[in-house]
Amino acid sequence: MKRASVIVGLLGAVGLAGLLSACGDGSPSASASAGGASGSGSASASGTVTGFGSLFVTGKRFETNNVLVKVDDSGETSCTIGPPAQGSDDSCGIKKGMVVTVNGSFSGAQHTATSVRQKDAVEGLVQSVAVDRSSFVVMGQTVLVDSTTIIDDNIANRDLATLQVGIDHVEVNGHIQPNGIIQATFIEKKAPAVVTPEVRGYVSSHAAASSTFRVGNLIVSYSGAITNDMPPGNWDDLFVEVKGANAAAFDLTTVTLTASKVEPENRGVGNDVDEFEVEGFVTQAGTPSGNIVDFTIGTTPVRTTANTEFRDGLIDEIVVGAKMSAEGRFDGTTLIAKHVKFKESARLEGTIESVTGAAPEFTVKINGLAAVTVKTDSQTRIDGTLEAGRQVRVRGRVISGNTVIATRIQERSGNDVELRGTVQSINGNVIVILGVSVDTGTINHFESISGASMSRAAFLAALKENESLVKVKGAWNGSAVIWDEAELED
Repeated sequence: MKRASVIVGLLGAVGLAGLLSACGDGSPSASASAGGASGSGSASASGTVTGFGSLFVTGKRFETNNVLVKVDDSGETSCTIGPPAQGSDDSCGIKKGMVVTVNGSFSGAQHTATSVRQKDAVEGLVQSVAVDRSSFVVMGQTVLVDSTTIIDDNIANRDLATLQVGIDHVEVNGHIQPNGIIQATFIEKKAPAVVTPEVRGYVSSHAAASSTFRVGNLIVSYSGAITNDMPPGNWDDLFVEVKGANAAAFDLTTVTLTASKVEPENRGVGNDVDEFEVEGFVTQAGTPSGNIVDFTIGTTPVRTTANTEFRDGLIDEIVVGAKMSAEGRFDGTTLIAKHVKFKESARLEGTIESVTGAAPEFTVKINGLAAVTVKTDSQTRIDGTLEAGRQVRVRGRVISGNTVIATRIQERSGNDVELRGTVQSINGNVIVILGVSVDTGTINHFESISGASMSRAAFLAALKENESLVKVKGAWNGSAVIWDEAELED
């Protein structure tokens, strides 16, 4: 999909709104630019809220005392974000799983926020729900759901199957993929009386003569909308936010939203940020030259250097549709990455035992990891041949205890085995990941989140069921996996 016309602006699919207020004069400190923990300067992060106390965004903690908080399009309020009060699941309107942009500063290892802004990916009427609950459609947008998606308790039993198609409205936070599909991080139900139908995404099929365009499968009619900030000419490939006046603005029969406002989501960026982290999907990817490659997360250009650290993946795995984060210095146009990290909720590698089904929906079993069911669909990128005996690396999203929908399957060579996922249970030395029992008693190498070596006892003590993310590595000897390494991950 063409993205050349997208101007730098959003952090991922979230937005850099308010960035200028966090950047001072745009002059980075020398120590900050070098990435030193002893430095200080401006800081921004765009991603998922992973915890409170004060506020954790993609695992990074920001002190949030008396910060300016803006939830969707509500007015800014000064608030201190901390652990939710007893009986509540939000603080200052912010909930775990929401996607936010935080602006502020850092000094050494301490980060302090000045503003926090949250924005939905889509808010509107539920059109359909997949039988396996792995996806649903909201106002023309396909929304993917996996084991990391937080479903609010105002949805009965936190089960999407309880939503009433054509009646219930929801608000979805998440990351928008280059094909317009949304990977949900947080879903909650909304009362029709307070719904403001809105969607954020890429424009296609713009027809100025009829004042219409599409976002996903939604037709937008903007003849009476405020469009003052939109550029002249064709809008195709621009990333925009579209709003309707109320729930009645969406016509389910024609899947059409009568817009009250259309605006670009790429304004107000240009200053430096000393320490900047972005999370989202790769929307453009160049050809690597050694350790250097230019790519785009959401609408944020990223460039690696000879010193960039790659975590949980290799440079040739930076492809359109990969979920990633990058951290480094934003120089006014591009994030110069200190490190990049691959972010799929599941990853496995090994030799294919069997393949069943027909394109595009295959079911793949891997030797030694037979408890894991790998499924493909029309969104899966397959590089190579799926057949027994082939070595493959699988990245994907967990939709149940041990079922993974692959986002990419890449043919490899060798006999390595790798398994990455959330720890489901712990019993002595045995941990279970994606239904696979791994006896850590035979493993001699353990690493902490920071990469430091640790003992088996310390590793096991650090684990929390249904929370800790672990990667284990080993080799297939023809009849079993011999595990030799285990790592804690963030």
